[in-house]
Amino acid sequence: MLATLYVACADPAKKVNKGSGGAPGSAGMEVGDAGQSETGGSHAMGGSHATGGMSDAGEGGMAEGGEAGASEATGGKGGSGGAAQGGSGGMAPDPCTLTTVGGPSRIPPAPTTGVPKPAGAVGNLMVINWAGFKGAISYTFDDALQTQLAHYNELNAVGVPMTFYLVCSKALNDQAWTKAATDGHELGNHTMHHCTADGKTCDFGGPFVDVATELDACTAQIKANFGVDAYTLAAPRGDGGYTEPATSRFLLNRGVYDDPAGVVPNSAANPWTLPCHIAAMGETAEMANGYNSVSDDVRVKGTWRIILSHSLEMDGTYNPVLASEVVKAMTYTKSLGDVWADTMLKVGSYWRAQKLISGVQPKSVGSDNVYSWTLPAHFPPGQYVRAKVSGGKVKQCGIELTWDDHGYYEINLDAGSVTVSP
Repeated sequence: MLATLYVACADPAKKVNKGSGGAPGSAGMEVGDAGQSETGGSHAMGGSHATGGMSDAGEGGMAEGGEAGASEATGGKGGSGGAAQGGSGGMAPDPCTLTTVGGPSRIPPAPTTGVPKPAGAVGNLMVINWAGFKGAISYTFDDALQTQLAHYNELNAVGVPMTFYLVCSKALNDQAWTKAATDGHELGNHTMHHCTADGKTCDFGGPFVDVATELDACTAQIKANFGVDAYTLAAPRGDGGYTEPATSRFLLNRGVYDDPAGVVPNSAANPWTLPCHIAAMGETAEMANGYNSVSDDVRVKGTWRIILSHSLEMDGTYNPVLASEVVKAMTYTKSLGDVWADTMLKVGSYWRAQKLISGVQPKSVGSDNVYSWTLPAHFPPGQYVRAKVSGGKVKQCGIELTWDDHGYYEINLDAGSVTVSP
């Protein structure tokens, strides 16, 4: 596969003081602590950025502009391997650091084809809904149940990325979860013991210390045992006592109430209390108001719906269903071809980024329109959105992006800006 090269460029006119480097980690990107900028009240975050390999954190990092303008630079140098190593911050490097990504977004191609490159007036950048699909759906599974692992191969064979919310006192060191992460599925935080926020009821052991410990200990265990970061939470029982703590720790929190209206692009839906369809006991793919009805619904309404399943055997536990019915449901969604089925993290980060960029007013720099943004806290690296313009050349750091005839440009969110030029 031909790799696509993107660069994040530094503005040599902007001097950035030293910030501390990123901590060691996986997935190729670490961001250091904020430093101070001498220009425009901006700050710099030292660290390294590599995709799928080892990165030695060099000087610099990403500089996010203040009133004087924005500049970006991704510090470090790319290499091969499988880890990221932190280092010290410093002057934003110039020339640009090269980041190589394959795909690049790893979102499936949109169903439309043969769309001509826009040739109208320059500008009017717009992020397209759900990456060019009619709607989106995420299949989630709670509690780290053994029935989920027992039927994992059947689920995985469908080819739909899933989100598994782990109760960490149950997940322990079972390396089957490492395989799930390696296969492209998300491991999310479902707390250590599945306790109510008041600590009065814990469904899987204890002791309960406090909400912060329930969350942070589970996140640490997921990282230590399975080598991935937990970016999203599913609060136990949808307990509202976890909502506020989630805002300082996660990108998203899934609740347990349903909203048939779904999550609408650019909506005011709260990212820390997202609704979901809970599979009823014995729910099937084809029954009225069953799994497939949710897939049909998002196509009509243009929304994102989240589905929650628990045990995958009729074993008398909470709302058990047959694994074969979940497989049928995911197979049906995939067969539609115009519904984006992906993890909570993938769809949710797209949804949040679209809303962010849709609120950006471009700045005129000569004949160029420059759109700049700052990603929210706990946003995962390596994410993209798909966008179109009325016309002009779409660039990131001076490199013209390639128009995809499925109907979009793919915008690298880590770069922090995109330029539309004549």
